[in-house]
Amino acid sequence: MTSTGRTDGPPGPAAVGLHHLVEEQAAATPDAIAVTGPDATWTYAELDEQATRIAVGLRERGAGRGQLIGMAIERSSAAVAAILGILKTGAGYVPLDPEFPANRLSFMIEDCAPLVVVHAGADLPSVPGTAMVEFDDVLGAPGAQLETVAISPEQTAYIIYTSGSTGQPKGVEIPHRGIVDRVLWERTTYPSGPEDAVILHHALSFDVSLWEIFIPLTTGGRLVVADPLYGQDPRYLTDLVRSENVTCLAVVPALLQALLDEEPGLGDCPSLREVFSGGEVLSPALARRFLSTAKAGLHNQYGPTEYSIDTTYWDCGPLDTDAAIPIGYPRTNSLLYILDPEGKPVDDGEAGELHIAGPGLATGYLNRPELTRERFIDNPFDGGRMYRTGDIVRRREDGALDFVGRADDQVKVRGFRIELGEIERAIESIQDVEWAVLTTVGSGEDMALAAFVVPGTVNGQQVRAQLAETLPEYMIPTHVVALDRFPLGPTGKVDKSALVLPAQPVRQAKEVPRDSEEELVAGTFTEILGLPEVSADDDFFELGGNSLQALRLLNILRKKTSPDLPIAVLFETPTVAGIAAALRDVDQVPDPSAVAGQ
Repeated sequence: MTSTGRTDGPPGPAAVGLHHLVEEQAAATPDAIAVTGPDATWTYAELDEQATRIAVGLRERGAGRGQLIGMAIERSSAAVAAILGILKTGAGYVPLDPEFPANRLSFMIEDCAPLVVVHAGADLPSVPGTAMVEFDDVLGAPGAQLETVAISPEQTAYIIYTSGSTGQPKGVEIPHRGIVDRVLWERTTYPSGPEDAVILHHALSFDVSLWEIFIPLTTGGRLVVADPLYGQDPRYLTDLVRSENVTCLAVVPALLQALLDEEPGLGDCPSLREVFSGGEVLSPALARRFLSTAKAGLHNQYGPTEYSIDTTYWDCGPLDTDAAIPIGYPRTNSLLYILDPEGKPVDDGEAGELHIAGPGLATGYLNRPELTRERFIDNPFDGGRMYRTGDIVRRREDGALDFVGRADDQVKVRGFRIELGEIERAIESIQDVEWAVLTTVGSGEDMALAAFVVPGTVNGQQVRAQLAETLPEYMIPTHVVALDRFPLGPTGKVDKSALVLPAQPVRQAKEVPRDSEEELVAGTFTEILGLPEVSADDDFFELGGNSLQALRLLNILRKKTSPDLPIAVLFETPTVAGIAAALRDVDQVPDPSAVAGQ
């Protein structure tokens, strides 16, 4: 057997663009609510009109087929309209997260060379040859008519930048045929309709956001846009699920765990019908906990950005063992091959590298012809091309796939796919650093990045601070360990198995907690981080805490003190004293649940 098989799906519109599916829905249900966001609530007709005005304004600036438009707008109703408006012109859109460091944004803009970048007051770097245009200035006149633009299924619909092993991110080009095939499969496999509501809470630079946007908007459902200030706050999200009667939710396992820690949590959300987990390994313990708490179905999905969001799916039933949860079966029209290093199919039960073929395949990597040829190779079994994922899988007797691991140094942490080499190159560009090796510590929801650097005189805090100027937060190592030399294996290569975090030394308190609030916070620090004691001026993240542990810290403090403690305090003043001060002033802090209920 060369693949897990092909299942022919329902015939789809061969030459349709992604936005056409939304236009069809707008024509069918013009007065239904399409999107509810922190900035605006629109019916389908109003959303389509807003998108048309954006398209008219962009066409006046020369936008059309074969071009790219950058979009640097935080998560909002306006961002959704901007995406649809860009697609209406025939151009593809490139999400540019305003929270990314300026150097990274500069590289992305220079690399994709968009005609314009549409933004909403973002402080963006200036790039020669690219105009930065405010959202309000793009809008055409109300009632403006847009000339119909023919769309080819091979045209680029969007480009998502992912981590690259060369030290720079790489843009994955997804054509309309790929993402339309994905949407049509979802509508058949997990039918939804006007009674459904989906939350958009992922960053628009994360391809799961396309699932969140286009599943409800192509089936007559309602898109609920999470406030950009609280999108990853578990209490805010659970409140939003309840207040907006959300039926479908996509989460990475780390966030799912945090949502289950809430009281009341997802089990107290009667409207919730389906939860889709992806981005990282879903552990049996977490799945069992969810299924015993919530009444919704749980679905495990897997796939690289290079294959239009995801490729396989598994519907989790009752779990009575600790066996790994499969990544499942191929979605409609997809061909999966498990091959050995010589490119030959392996037998069932044997591990091999997963290769993917089918209509969901990306065009390739923007401006990276050599890398495209390396990863998108000829398919000797069925013709055309297939993608080498670098993921090692094993096919079970029932045909489902088990995920085994990676064949290279690419990892997924908190749902983000990361090339360890990119971070290593960034660290080695820092003055005084001679060599850096990245590994991961922990597993599943507790996985974190650890950087080991030479020489031993390197200051770990300074390394993290300098990385924050060029890398997004999720790529900054939780741990930085300076060594005099790297341990070597028998072949002379670095022995990564010998790279372990040093034991935490007994800490000498510099400023002991001074009141009950500081004592409570300090005690919670020690509980989560496993330290014997902490000082009032100790920083949670400098002590080794990661974002997932920060959510646990927030949940514990909310349960013990006030449910109104905001998530922002963990990142603005993450010291014992800073968080304790926020507890004293909590009545003056905006309440995320109030935002969720608006």
